[in-house]
Amino acid sequence: MRSKAHIAIASVLLAGAAAFGQSDPPGGQQPAIRVHLPRAVRADGETLRLGSIALVRGADATLVQEAQAVAMGRAPWSRESIVIDRTTILSRLAQHGIDAGTVLMTGAEKVLVTRNESIIDADRLVKSAECFLQKAQPGPAGCLWRLLRQPDDLAVALAGGAGSLAAKDIALRCRLAKECPKDHVKVEVVAEGSAAEASGGEPELLGVGEVIFRLVYPVRQVVAVRDIAAGEPLSPLNVKVRIVHVEKAPQGSPEDSLSQDAPFYGMVAARAVPAGAVIPAEFMVPPKPVVVVRRNQTVTMKVEGMAFLVTGVGQALQDGRTGEIIKVRNIDSNRIVAARVSYDGTVRPVTSPGLTALIDGGSAGTPAAVTAGPIPTPEPSGGNPAPTER
Repeated sequence: MRSKAHIAIASVLLAGAAAFGQSDPPGGQQPAIRVHLPRAVRADGETLRLGSIALVRGADATLVQEAQAVAMGRAPWSRESIVIDRTTILSRLAQHGIDAGTVLMTGAEKVLVTRNESIIDADRLVKSAECFLQKAQPGPAGCLWRLLRQPDDLAVALAGGAGSLAAKDIALRCRLAKECPKDHVKVEVVAEGSAAEASGGEPELLGVGEVIFRLVYPVRQVVAVRDIAAGEPLSPLNVKVRIVHVEKAPQGSPEDSLSQDAPFYGMVAARAVPAGAVIPAEFMVPPKPVVVVRRNQTVTMKVEGMAFLVTGVGQALQDGRTGEIIKVRNIDSNRIVAARVSYDGTVRPVTSPGLTALIDGGSAGTPAAVTAGPIPTPEPSGGNPAPTER
C-alpha cells in the first residue's frame, strides 16, 4: 500500500517539476538529496513523514530513506487540512542531522496536506435511505416518513485494509437499525468497498451513517366546503373528506382511519363552522330526536298482536321523543300506564316485567312496568268493530 502511495506521489511530482523553480543549496554545494514539494497531497496514517508528502531522491539510498522517514507532525484529521512549507521541512531535516546546505528544494513553496478520504455528503445519504424505505415500507399501511434532521456527512478512508480505493469503488447499502425511538425509523447507510467484492472477496466495511425519519400516519379529515350553521346536518353538500398525514398515530387500525365509509353523514354540527375549517370529531354530534308527543296531548294507544290491533285514547303526561317511555293516562279507565313513543306519534303500552314502575315517580325515558288496566276497544283489520269484555 505504501509503495502504491509513493508511486502516485511520484507521478504528480514529476509531472509538475518543470513548472516550479529550484532552490540550490547555499555555498554552491552539491546537493546530497533533492526534495520536490507538490502543491497538495493526501495522506494516510496518524503521522506525516517527508516521504508521504514529497518526492525525495538522491545518490545515497541510505540517506534518502533516512530523510523520507523524518516526521513532519501529525496527520490531518477528517475534513482538516495542514500546510507545511519549505522552512518547516528543512528545520525537521536539520533536527535529524541532515544539513540544510545539502538539500535541494524544488516544486511548490508549501504543500497542502489533507486526509486521504472520500466525503459522502448528507444529501446522498438521505436519498439512499429514502429509496430503501420506498421498498421496505416501515410502519402501518399508508404510513409515510419525514426527515427528522439532516445527517452529518460520512467520511470514508480510501486506504483500507484491502488496499487503496477510489471514490468510484465505494458502494452504499441500507438497513434498518435494531433500536429506534417510538414512531421513528432509523436507517443505517453502510459504505462498503465494492472493488473487493468484484474480485470475489467480501466487501470491506468503510463506514456507517445514520438517517432518522419520523413516521407520519394517514388520517381522514372532514372539511367544511361552505359555512355550516350550528345544528345543520352534515352531508356531501357541505363537507368533503381529505387524507392528511399526522405524527400522532390514530386510534384503532389504520384501515379504520382510511375507511371510505362516512359515518359522520347525518350527524349535525355542534357549533357554527366557517368554510375551509376542519371539523373535529367533538364538533359532530348525533341529531337530537324531535319531540313527537307533547305533554297533555291526546294520543292513540296501540296494542298489536299476530292477528289483531287494539287501539284506545290516552293523554300524554310528558313530552316524548321517538323510542322514549312516558306516562300516559288511559282516558277510559283514568289509570296511568307507561308507553313507548313511536315515530308517528302513537304510543304502545310497555308490559315487560323487568321495567321500573314509571307511575311511582319515574321519568320520561325510564323503563317502567305497566299497571293492569282495561283493554281499549279493538278495531279489527276489516268489518265493523266488535265489542270487547272489560
